[in-house]
Amino acid sequence: QHYFIQSNLRSFKATMVQHMLYQLLFASVVYCVSPVMIQSEPSFNQLDKALHSRLSASQSFSDNFVNQFFEDVPSLKNDTADDSYLCENKILSLLESVKKSEDKTIALKFLDALGKPPSGFLDGNTMFMGSYDTCLASDLVSEGFKPCKIKGNVILKSSIVTPITWTVCFPKECRGGNYTSLTQAILKIINKDPKLLKIPEESIQTSCAVDYGYTAGSYVAIVLVGVIVFLVLVGSAWEPVSTLVLALKFTDERRVLVNSENFEPDAILPDNSPLIGDQTYTKPNNSTNSTVGNVFQCFSITRTFGALFDTTTKDGQVLCLNGIRVLSINWVVLGHVYYIGTNAADLTNYVPMWRRNVMAIIYNALPAVDTFFFLSGLLVSLLLLKDLGRTRGRFRAAGYYIHRYIRLTAPFLVVTLVQGFLAHIYIRGPFDELLIHGYESCKSYWWTNLLYINNLVPWNKTEICISQSWYLSNDFQFFLVAPLFIWLLYKNYRVGIPVTILTLSLSCIAAGVITYLKGFGPTTVFDPDAANFVDFRWLYDKPWIRCPPYLVGVLGGWFCYKHMDSLRLYTGTLSLVPKLLVALFLWAVTCLIEYWVVFGLHKDMVKKTNGEDLNLVESVMYETFSRLAWSLAILIQVIMCQCGLGGVINKVLSWKVWIVLSRLTFSVYLLHYIILQSYVSQLRHPFFYKPNLEVGVIYSGILLITYAAATLLFTFVEQPVTFLERLTYRK
Repeated sequence: QHYFIQSNLRSFKATMVQHMLYQLLFASVVYCVSPVMIQSEPSFNQLDKALHSRLSASQSFSDNFVNQFFEDVPSLKNDTADDSYLCENKILSLLESVKKSEDKTIALKFLDALGKPPSGFLDGNTMFMGSYDTCLASDLVSEGFKPCKIKGNVILKSSIVTPITWTVCFPKECRGGNYTSLTQAILKIINKDPKLLKIPEESIQTSCAVDYGYTAGSYVAIVLVGVIVFLVLVGSAWEPVSTLVLALKFTDERRVLVNSENFEPDAILPDNSPLIGDQTYTKPNNSTNSTVGNVFQCFSITRTFGALFDTTTKDGQVLCLNGIRVLSINWVVLGHVYYIGTNAADLTNYVPMWRRNVMAIIYNALPAVDTFFFLSGLLVSLLLLKDLGRTRGRFRAAGYYIHRYIRLTAPFLVVTLVQGFLAHIYIRGPFDELLIHGYESCKSYWWTNLLYINNLVPWNKTEICISQSWYLSNDFQFFLVAPLFIWLLYKNYRVGIPVTILTLSLSCIAAGVITYLKGFGPTTVFDPDAANFVDFRWLYDKPWIRCPPYLVGVLGGWFCYKHMDSLRLYTGTLSLVPKLLVALFLWAVTCLIEYWVVFGLHKDMVKKTNGEDLNLVESVMYETFSRLAWSLAILIQVIMCQCGLGGVINKVLSWKVWIVLSRLTFSVYLLHYIILQSYVSQLRHPFFYKPNLEVGVIYSGILLITYAAATLLFTFVEQPVTFLERLTYRK
């Protein structure tokens, strides 16, 4: 760098862009070349004398560079007492102190923490990342320094607009709005030759680290987590202690094992969430336990882990759904790994990467969510129809709604409190604006999560509390109205089927009409105003748009309830060759449909990356029919697995390992986003899309950590609440 600066010093006044680059390059060198700093570090005392000589020469050059800098950038100096100039005057005094013989520690650390132009700038690395931890050093903190970030858009001479991020270590004089004049002065320097490069002033956003204190939500979260841990500890100790007491008290009687378990049928509907796996519920022999003991035992680790790893199955379970559920949630996590990594520093790799056909799995991972909507409708319909058959058409609304609300809300509430009111306090870093924004949103709209309306309120999607929870609101709203369709199908399918199909068709038409009127692309990925979530606001999270897969699932559940037994008998009468031909044909057709839904947008992505306009008619057609086509294909495949046409695919999807993992999918969905945000928030370096192996390692690590955290949430909250709810319901 020293040689580079010296060799180009003759053209120092060529362009103002070079001025800024030299300034930043000087900042990157000055800490290393300062003899004062080297002499102050005992570990450097053994350096070669020749090195000291070269460093002294570099120091002389540094002094000349600072003088040259002040000659060419006079607009930064201002001797007035106006508060608006406190920021630049403070920074100038720090720069000037580098030339003097006084203690330079603070000034040099300030420069060391300053972001510099990185390698790979031509590849799109416009993140000038400084040293976040250096800025948090005790001597800088005591002087009032804090990490800050300046964001803006750079317009190159080719009219290409690219974002730029510059992390700095601002003194206290530069916060609270006083950095405005400094920013304007720097922009004047940069924009002096707009033919080469320009940064519009309106694009500049400056933010500094804020020390957030504990709020009421934070205290509630801490107390709630503490209570849960206490209950788990007491509940886990209750069983062995009770067993020992019984053994000592009834030595002449038969020992009664408090942890003995026996199976019993569900008193109310089994859970029917696609994110919550089918579970075989057990209860201990509580004849010798008090009510308090029964409550504590619901939190016993031995019981909750036993429920997690129990792979016992029952007749009538659709086992292939377990595999579909796990693969779909893993797909969701994969898509979010790339989505969260939008602060990538290799922008030139970004465009070619999305042009690859295989990357449609990433940018068009949206059908994974439609799979969950379909599974939810299928299970709700199938289980409710069975219950209506047992009760001769009587709908037990209390058990239906209360059970569902309790099961979903308990773990959801814990995640809302921790992610919304605690994470931003304990996880800090250069990119922690993700967590801070989540806190600001939850502070105003936490109550929408408890009511499951956060997909409707607020209308501005940038303010949603727990951004991934929009799905839960949609699913719960579908759950509320599903009995209307299912009861009609049970009472008179000649009325129920047309009503369901009509509702489904109106939803598809509405999606197409909105896409046409707003000029949207085929999915939210092609949103022309993605920064403001316009497509998301009108289409992506609205129940009247997302309901087709759910209604297909409702019709599929009715079909399985009415005709699955006869269909199994029919396929059983087919000889090997006809059965094989039918299976191959149906699997080929459904897989082609799924391929079209996922990879059919490849040409649109190529057009987008080339700056070409998308075909509005094609976008309308895709938005209208893609969800319906995907859910119908999944339905046919599920039916084939159930009636003996699944073959090897059914065996793989019905693997018993999926049973255990499927029980964690709800917790995985709740937790994966906060784990991703936490990882990105504390990164000290930009995210790179290339090499692909690095992204694969990150995805594998995030997935593993998420499943581990989901195991804790399941055993500490989700399953204990299930035991408590069933105990209370029976009482």
